[in-house]
Amino acid sequence: MTAGTGSPDGTGGYYPQQAYYAPGWTADPDRPPPPRRARRLVLWSVAAVVLLALVATAVVALRMRAETSPLGDVSEATTVHSRRLDVGHCVARLPEDGDVGRVDVVPCAEPHVAEVVGIHRFRSDAWPGRQRVDAEAAAACEMDSRQADAGFRAVVWTPSEASWGQDDRAGLCLAWLPDGEARGSFAAGDEVTTG
Repeated sequence: MTAGTGSPDGTGGYYPQQAYYAPGWTADPDRPPPPRRARRLVLWSVAAVVLLALVATAVVALRMRAETSPLGDVSEATTVHSRRLDVGHCVARLPEDGDVGRVDVVPCAEPHVAEVVGIHRFRSDAWPGRQRVDAEAAAACEMDSRQADAGFRAVVWTPSEASWGQDDRAGLCLAWLPDGEARGSFAAGDEVTTG
């Protein structure tokens, strides 16, 4: 036996082998595409996100519609968004000065402090600014002598810039009784009593 020839086949101890790489060590160009199940999972995930977005949009739209649709006749005390008010609706109490959101509305035969007696419709599409909106609505809101003689004062509620962007173009004119409460409706032609 000769030194350095330790293998029976005479290769000198060298056995040619193919290198082994554990999965993930290198990208295999011959690797097949991901299975259909993985692609389906991605498609279902995207579809679920789109569906959730559509449902959320629908909920917001329905809520907005519910908060802005006309209130109609009031047969019992209820709390509604001020954008639902119309001429002849009576407000149990006025909110603090500032943004007006939800208000308590009652049948006008029940005690209340204010009644919507007029609506001014703005014609501008672009937001004209707070001062112009307030001035235009105040000029359109006139108290008649019957309301003034009974001690009522004019209060004007106008759209905010945010609600203007949601197509709110109505300014409300309210006959407000600063002292005491009223019963009856000016809009309905009732004999309004105060006390």
